[in-house]
Amino acid sequence: MQLTEILIVIVTALVVAIVVRMFRLRRDARARGPAHIHEALMKRAELHTERSAFLKKVVLEFKANGHVSNRQAEAVEKALKRIEGK
Repeated sequence: MQLTEILIVIVTALVVAIVVRMFRLRRDARARGPAHIHEALMKRAELHTERSAFLKKVVLEFKANGHVSNRQAEAVEKALKRIEGK
């Protein structure tokens, strides 16, 4: 084989690998579905977990279960107002 044939095979393999990776990423993103209604709130709460044991607990639950109740979300909002208000 000549050098050009080897380069063609290598470039083709790279292109195929990149296309396969992009296809898998898009498929996984579609399978995930829409973001949870409380996801933005939990991301804000995650920034303050070192300051509040309650927020740390709720964020861990959210990561494990993928959701929190509306009642928990209201409590998180109140806690964030207290913390961010300082």
